[in-house]
Amino acid sequence: MNAWLRWVLYIVGALLAAALIGAGALAYLVSRIDVRAEVERAVESATGRDLTISGSVGVSYWPTLGVHAAGASLANVAGGRAPAFLTAEDIHVGVELQPLLNRQVVVRRLIFQQPRIALEVDAEGRPNWILTPAPRPSGSSPPPPTRPSEPIVDVARTSLREIRIAGGEVSFFDARRGAGWQLGDLDLRTALTSLDAPMRAEGGFRYNDRMVDVAIELAAPGAAMSGQPTRLKLDLAGELVSASFNGQTTAASGEIAGAVQASGPSLRQLTTWAGSPIQGGVGLEAFQVSGRIAVGGGRYDFSNASFTLDRISGRGDFVLSELRGKPYLSGRLELFDFDLNPYISGQAPVAATAEAQITPPTADAPPTPTAEIAAVEAAPRALDLQETPSETPIDFSGLRAFNADLELVTHAVLVQHMRVDSGRLNLVINDGYLAATLHNLTLYGGSGRGRFEIDAREPSVRLLQDFAFDGIATRPFLTDAINFTNVEGRGELTVFLRTRGRTQEQMTAAADGRVHLEIVSGTLHGVDLGGVSRTIRNALRGELIAPEARTAFNGFSGTFLISDGVMATRDLTFNTPDLRIPGIGVIDLPARRLDARLAPRSPRGGIVIPFAVRGPFGQFAYAGDMNDRALREIQTRVTQVEGAARTASASN
Repeated sequence: MNAWLRWVLYIVGALLAAALIGAGALAYLVSRIDVRAEVERAVESATGRDLTISGSVGVSYWPTLGVHAAGASLANVAGGRAPAFLTAEDIHVGVELQPLLNRQVVVRRLIFQQPRIALEVDAEGRPNWILTPAPRPSGSSPPPPTRPSEPIVDVARTSLREIRIAGGEVSFFDARRGAGWQLGDLDLRTALTSLDAPMRAEGGFRYNDRMVDVAIELAAPGAAMSGQPTRLKLDLAGELVSASFNGQTTAASGEIAGAVQASGPSLRQLTTWAGSPIQGGVGLEAFQVSGRIAVGGGRYDFSNASFTLDRISGRGDFVLSELRGKPYLSGRLELFDFDLNPYISGQAPVAATAEAQITPPTADAPPTPTAEIAAVEAAPRALDLQETPSETPIDFSGLRAFNADLELVTHAVLVQHMRVDSGRLNLVINDGYLAATLHNLTLYGGSGRGRFEIDAREPSVRLLQDFAFDGIATRPFLTDAINFTNVEGRGELTVFLRTRGRTQEQMTAAADGRVHLEIVSGTLHGVDLGGVSRTIRNALRGELIAPEARTAFNGFSGTFLISDGVMATRDLTFNTPDLRIPGIGVIDLPARRLDARLAPRSPRGGIVIPFAVRGPFGQFAYAGDMNDRALREIQTRVTQVEGAARTASASN
């Protein structure tokens, strides 16, 4: 045991002796040469920039044995925004001990204490971090050989086992965009064996009060320093984002291109942290994305990308940039089943499963749609025939959160209570104004096309709908669209509707437009019109007007003009196997009232009596109209509505 202890003491003593000898040699060398001038001259020659050391220069024993220089400043490019490209409170240059005995200075460590690095791109796109060795004056001869008595800095053999930045700050400013960013508490550690050999740096930094861990692998540091493309691997891990990148970078422009994977708990919080907050609306929380990315000029170009956001999943090629201080999304996306209600009702959607992973799509294995539909309770219908219009303001603030210009291919989509099985649309969102053109919709067993607009740039929101539907199952369609369950059959529907307001009540009262409905071979539920027309005195009998009563028809059609929420028609027609029943009527949506007059005609003879159906929704009264009194009253109202509707149409 004592022998082992002696050997340990011998080794420790030898190491201490070597350290003391090296420290003494270094102190001797520093005393023999003008270190400040030598360092300034060497750096200026290597970088082409003036180096100024305003503080003391001397021997450093901690954190590394070598030379330290206080108050160092490396000049910025001419015309640069910042006065210096790099400043540091202290720079420590660590050297090897053994070469000092041969009067050689071999640098092995470089430590920057609290450096400040100002990265800039000028208005012409020229970066300030490309360092070019100073040219040798024309006609000058090489420097004379070093005298044996002078120390030799072995540049050819120099490799840095450690480069460290402690407590640093990095700022960036792009004059082309008038924007930039700043990192603080930067701590990085790396090594540099050769400018042509791969370099890995690890550490962390603080951005907007949040810490981020970072790992960087650069294939050719020399190429990056000279502005040439080189391979780059980057890993980020923070509270709001985890990301990995594997691709190529061009340091001269700050551009990168390659494969990326990123995820986080909240896109909304991430954009706020990054300086482009999404204002208003709900959702836009948990996200994942993978694919190819190219970053440059403030744009993020994604190609062959798969993504999830809240409960929405999809794939496509798109660009994320900034427009007028807001996120701007453009490109082509394919969206799988999703629920649009959270974004038009103000209800926060349930986040997608956090553990879900996205695999970039390939020709052999396209991604599997996994998003769930019906994430929240359906948003209120714009028009509901069964419920009193709501006075609660409808929140459209989400349309002011970002801008977009997209071509969308969708699978199943829920909008309010309606479900679209598939479709293609072009969508533009511009500072609260949304315009969408829809093509090739499949829904309710039929097809559709059209356009709609939502203008939420003012407190009173303006809506426009212009649709045509063919071959749809009318009962489920009208039930989901306007909560009207009484008509069954397959039909055609065209809708042109304009309105404005802040609430469902206001929008109902301001509606103008035109609706045409035509159904073949269907059923009218809730009333037996043929029975009523033949025996008006007993029209209130339960078997004629009741939920189980019905009128089978061969055809039903009607065209309604709409003004201030009142629908009027003078060409309403039912064709049953026994009767032809033309009609005229007014549906007052704000007052929730129906006034209609039907005049059945039988090709087979028999007594049929024209009658009126009048009263509040759900409380209709049936009465004969042999004297045409109801007809005259309803005709007057129809004429008024038609005139107002045509005037409104001409003024828009």
